[in-house]
Amino acid sequence: MQGKISMDLSFCQSENGFSLDELVTKLAEVYDRKAFAELLKMILQMVQELLMYRIFHGETDALKCCDSGHLRQNGSFERRIRTSLGEFKMRFWRVSCSACGKSFSPLQRFIHLGRYQTKTNELEQLIVEAASETNYRRAVQELARDGKLPVSFHTAHGWVLRTDCDEIDISRRVIGSAPIQIMPDGTGFKGEGRNGVARKGDLKVVIGITQSGEIFPLGSWANTSWNAINQRWKEQEVKFHDGSILICDGELGLSEAFAEYASEQQRCHWHINRDLYHAMYQDGGRKADSKSIQEALAGALAIELPQEDFKYVSEKEKDDIEERMEKTETAIDQLIGYFEGHGYEAAATYMHRAKIGMFGYIRRWLKWGLISPRASSMVERVMRELGRRIKKIAYGWSDKGVTKVARIILKRFTNAGAWEDYWQKRMQIIGNVVIGVGNYKCVSQNLGQ
Repeated sequence: MQGKISMDLSFCQSENGFSLDELVTKLAEVYDRKAFAELLKMILQMVQELLMYRIFHGETDALKCCDSGHLRQNGSFERRIRTSLGEFKMRFWRVSCSACGKSFSPLQRFIHLGRYQTKTNELEQLIVEAASETNYRRAVQELARDGKLPVSFHTAHGWVLRTDCDEIDISRRVIGSAPIQIMPDGTGFKGEGRNGVARKGDLKVVIGITQSGEIFPLGSWANTSWNAINQRWKEQEVKFHDGSILICDGELGLSEAFAEYASEQQRCHWHINRDLYHAMYQDGGRKADSKSIQEALAGALAIELPQEDFKYVSEKEKDDIEERMEKTETAIDQLIGYFEGHGYEAAATYMHRAKIGMFGYIRRWLKWGLISPRASSMVERVMRELGRRIKKIAYGWSDKGVTKVARIILKRFTNAGAWEDYWQKRMQIIGNVVIGVGNYKCVSQNLGQ
């Protein structure tokens, strides 16, 4: 299917001269606000006329409804379509099948426009990405300044809440059949107020990391407990391959909620060392009391694994690493006894809980030959990116709004390539349209003088 459009562009300027900037601005305005939308509408009208001609002359089988019936015209309807190039109103012709009575718009089906769709997917992508960067008012202002369709922030907010681009797939197709690293974490934000008082909200996030280092989201929830997330995963029958490891900080209830999904647990060594000071402080300890203990603990925890392939590591080296781990665990037991004997009950309890997953990365390596980090730095990086945006733009938001935007940010940040692939597939950009511009011709009214 091929067509050609001719267009007249008229202009006039002052005899006393004009600035190039004004010419560029005016030309951009006429194209951004009128020309592109009108061209788009004109192309669609030409396509619709050709489709109707082919249908009524029996020249196409692509839009047939039933094998035994034929199509006949059955009125029309008007639809306002919003695109990033502008908006326009257009009348869509409708046909009905003589066999089953079903009616539809040939053009609507031909251009893959939903039955009640009033905006293009490319416009939705622009709005969603802009809203995930800043607040709604500033987002629509920046898009309008860039020459895109002006949209009210109320409309943008509604589109974001209704979009399904934030859905996170945790099926076997995404998780794969190999062990992964599971990293959960949480952060706070000031959410929707109650009785005029801002409410402190809580955002929880879980990401997965493959052995090749690829990051993918496993979920995001606002004001939901870790146990509630565990129940949702049970309902969805989420399972991870044997050898998967849970890497997390010491937040209460976190490791208990996700223990069944991983073969090993690894407590973040950075958090263990840092949070020990706070645990001792609760029992009256000061920095001078904890500094030497923290330094000794950091040295004891620093058991590095060989970087070469597990099968090339000698048995003696494996035994040495396992022996060092056991000696360190014995030293940790002695440290717990020291805390209990000197009245540091909070520190003793903290170290006792931390010891459970202190060397999960070593046990995983010894059993499955898989190397994993000793700290949850990757999820901390993701949370910093989320916190930088959510805490800045989510003041007064509902839990639903925060969850939506958090998932969008999570998908964009963890795997930008998959995010772009999703939109390319949704917009069906596969090379079915080619547009060229040529044969420019300029005619001056004063050319003969």
